[in-house]
Amino acid sequence: MIIAVAGSGGKTTRVHKLAQYYRSLGKKVFVTTTTHMKKESDTVIPENIEDIRKQLNETAYCMAGMPATPENALVQKIGPLPEDFYETAVKEADITLIEADGSRGMPAKIPADYEPVIPENIDEIHIVIGMSALGKPASKVVHRLSLADKDLEIKEDTILTPLHLQKLLKKGYLGPLREQYKDTKIKVYPGQADTLYQRVIARFLQEEKDVAQIKDDWFKIQPKLVIFGAGHVAIQLLRIAKFLDFYTIMIDDREEFADPEKLSQADEVYCRDFHDIEDILPEQDNAFYVVVTRGHANDRLCAETVLRRPYLYLGMIGSKGKVAKTFEIMKEEGYSEEQISTIHAPIGLKIGARTPEEIAISIAAEMIAIKNHETESTMSKELFETKESGVLCIITKKSGSSPRGVGSMMLVTKDGIIGSIGGGNLEKTVMEEAPSMKEITRKKYDLSNAQSATLGMICGGKNEILYVPV
Repeated sequence: MIIAVAGSGGKTTRVHKLAQYYRSLGKKVFVTTTTHMKKESDTVIPENIEDIRKQLNETAYCMAGMPATPENALVQKIGPLPEDFYETAVKEADITLIEADGSRGMPAKIPADYEPVIPENIDEIHIVIGMSALGKPASKVVHRLSLADKDLEIKEDTILTPLHLQKLLKKGYLGPLREQYKDTKIKVYPGQADTLYQRVIARFLQEEKDVAQIKDDWFKIQPKLVIFGAGHVAIQLLRIAKFLDFYTIMIDDREEFADPEKLSQADEVYCRDFHDIEDILPEQDNAFYVVVTRGHANDRLCAETVLRRPYLYLGMIGSKGKVAKTFEIMKEEGYSEEQISTIHAPIGLKIGARTPEEIAISIAAEMIAIKNHETESTMSKELFETKESGVLCIITKKSGSSPRGVGSMMLVTKDGIIGSIGGGNLEKTVMEEAPSMKEITRKKYDLSNAQSATLGMICGGKNEILYVPV
């Protein structure tokens, strides 16, 4: 069998994975290239065909090619073998694996007309594309970007989305190769899929399903929360924020208050003058900021610092009188009415809060309302960071009354679940059905009729669950 691996962002990794698999089956594996490939410690540079034959017979594995770089090059590469060497090696081996494309180390590529370089008598073609290209400018991650046409909708400053990668695969590889090699198995095997989001997109690309079914907003971890000040209200808010799974940053200008031991629930603690905090604030545009310092001047300073950067929520403590006076000063300093109107002040929902605990609850409630209005993600930190394999179950549609919203998800693994789609018998049923899902599958659950009674659900409504093996 001869398998060619083309594309970008994990070709060599794919080759080695295949080699390991076939060697485990007791097969003789021969690895080479029709373009260029990094030379490894056990790579054979053959003087004659016997060098390859000997290696195959002794170890059941041989990677071979001819020198393709100067001897003093930092990275040594091999190129194609002479034709007679190649043909003989293919006959000696059970499996031949060929790296048939080059991408200069970039995770995505637009192939030229002469690429990939596929040899004759090929049995399978595996197309690789790197998921690390997602969310990055095309100029940084796409090889041969100058070949992009209007259909691809990719320019130098284009931030790559799953749809861009799917179009690139179809137009650059799958379409042309299937036209040329009609009887050859051609399949996509995405690489560099590290995050859960990347693994889901990789699965969609591999199964050639429409990636538009997936929204990246579903995969955003809870926002980062910055609390300016570490007094009584701040400490109570920190406790609630950790319960709500916020990544929390505490900043105070007093050493005795900005104490990591006292604020052990915080992810980051800084003792800083409030004039010097720009470098420790998060870059995300969905960050939350709560201003509860010990004085009006510092409150205004912190609020003004946040106004100069992206954020989802900015709240400032204070009485109506104090807030009005602070806003007047800010207007005099040049801040617009529109900018100032984004500040939630006095902070928190109006629940008549008096104690630090009650004030913290009112602030947290306001933050939850803003977060859930602006984003569909309910992803926990544990689910966001997991490397576990299993079947991801996502609510993609809902109507009527049902426990969780669109984008809620849980991962069903061999050992249990991570995350939730609302609990109850619906979740139990999905857990039981998930292990049998071997490919991307949609299934509807009607909670407003007899099925609702079967599942033991009190609330009515309909859910559509997307099962994605990852």
